[in-house]
Amino acid sequence: MIRKSLSLFSRTGIIVGITLFVFQVSILISIIFFLLLPVVQNSAITMAAIIKMSAQNWIDLPPQKREQFTAELKTQYNFELFAYKHPEVNARSRPHEPYLFYLEEALGEQLNQYCRFYGDKNDSELYWLHFKYQNHRFDIAVPLHQLKGQPHAAMIAIFLSGLILTFISSWFLAYHLNKPINRLIAAVKQVSRGISPSPLQERGCRELVDLAESVNTMAKRVEELLENRTVMLAGISHDLRTPLTRMALSIEMLIEANDPELAQRIRQDIALMNEMIGHYMELASCLTEEKAEQYDLHELLQNSINAIQQHSSVHIELKTTYARHNTDATIWVYPVALKRIVNNLLENAIRYGEGKPVMVSCERVEQENKKQILIKITDHGPGIPEQEIDKVFRPFYRVDKSRSTKSGGSGLGLAIVSHLAQAHGWLIELKSPHDGGLTAQITLAVDE
Repeated sequence: MIRKSLSLFSRTGIIVGITLFVFQVSILISIIFFLLLPVVQNSAITMAAIIKMSAQNWIDLPPQKREQFTAELKTQYNFELFAYKHPEVNARSRPHEPYLFYLEEALGEQLNQYCRFYGDKNDSELYWLHFKYQNHRFDIAVPLHQLKGQPHAAMIAIFLSGLILTFISSWFLAYHLNKPINRLIAAVKQVSRGISPSPLQERGCRELVDLAESVNTMAKRVEELLENRTVMLAGISHDLRTPLTRMALSIEMLIEANDPELAQRIRQDIALMNEMIGHYMELASCLTEEKAEQYDLHELLQNSINAIQQHSSVHIELKTTYARHNTDATIWVYPVALKRIVNNLLENAIRYGEGKPVMVSCERVEQENKKQILIKITDHGPGIPEQEIDKVFRPFYRVDKSRSTKSGGSGLGLAIVSHLAQAHGWLIELKSPHDGGLTAQITLAVDE
């Protein structure tokens, strides 16, 4: 049985909630120990000194002024001072107010005697403290409601408000983090089913923007691959049907007569089919992985030219800005892929160049502080109309609308070039001036 793990929304909420909760507890502890307790302790020490001084003043005052003095203490300091009152207290009733505990401790230190508050037997809100000073017995009455402080309520209010804010912030963060991720998940599911999703909005934090951009690029590539597959299958069925039909008819005719010319046409059809299948296999395998190697570009270009010139009478001229085996010509490159691109572009230049010479150039340039290698292959044929340049990289697309292989090959050469360039991070551009001809430019980044 497969157990489903928590969703990202739940995990984010839990992590953020725990983090904020721990942070809140640490803030409360810091406030209590580094802010409230020192204030309470200092206040208790001050009050203990006031009580001691009040007892001294009570002793020094004439009897007729003592009552007025105790009334002023109640008004100003929220406690009553009595002499020889002997209140009824409950020894088991102790206050729960932290301030009174610190006041007990401060008075004990001030008077050098044991001081404790006990509750009144008749009034649950009143607490008494008994002490002796200069042979006089004093009792202090402190009503809790006169302290005007509710630290327990304050702590509970802080804790509850922090807890509520923790849950709200956790939900808010988790929701806004998971909303774009859920859109990404939905888009990826559509891509997996072969459906082209609407482009995702590339906004938000940097990581989500990068992820949305990658998903959009992936969806576009998958759509192009599916389209290319459909076009390829249609092109294969169309291109192979004609020679197969001719071969079937030729075989029927061979049964009746031994015709050498007919046998030669069959051989040509078989050769044509092999060429087509080779192009299809090349397109299918053009995205296979290849390790980069240090290679001499001058040597690579010259070898490709020599191989093509063996079966072509068209003159091909090579011009480079550096000599063969020069260190500037040796760069890290994918040689097999680059050879395929150069060979396909050279074959196109010869096929459409009307027998005129083909120029190949290679130079090192620096643009925007980036070093690049530019390889240009130029023919002097009719060129390509500007509105057709972007379309010729599609599989089986020909400027010549006829399907004749004599006028334009299989229609896969530039598609192979485009796929190889994208796979290896190179740039392919076609430029056709108004006076005719076509220049195919390959831009390679130089890694120092």
